[in-house]
Amino acid sequence: MNEDSLQSDLRDAMRARDQRRIDILRGVIAVAKNIKVEKRVDALDEGDLVAIVRKESKKRDDIIEFATKGNRPETVADAQAEKAILEEYLPKQLSSDELAAAIATLSQELGTSEIGPLMKALKDRYAGRFDGKAASAAIRNIAS
Repeated sequence: MNEDSLQSDLRDAMRARDQRRIDILRGVIAVAKNIKVEKRVDALDEGDLVAIVRKESKKRDDIIEFATKGNRPETVADAQAEKAILEEYLPKQLSSDELAAAIATLSQELGTSEIGPLMKALKDRYAGRFDGKAASAAIRNIAS
């Protein structure tokens, strides 16, 4: 995923008159532009874009949670539909076995079992494809 593919998908959604997808893509692109201005860069890497989409997806989770508590089924349905669109742009998550294998490999390559260097290497190599809490727990299991 890159900014050009998001723009292309936005154009396709506009041609298809898919208003929900248009709104979501415009929101993601706007956040990406704001981050580019903050960081003073010309383009964002895939890791940054994945982080943006993941953050937007988590916002939908919060909406679903609060709407469920407030007995608002139409809002829950809308948020679930938006979340499904956002998840199309997220890379496949590593399973717990794949994550443990990746951590073991990185540990051998780096020659350390310390959390900091392993997490940095993991983020560089598998940006947006793992849960930080699960990775931290897996590193602690390997270290002990």
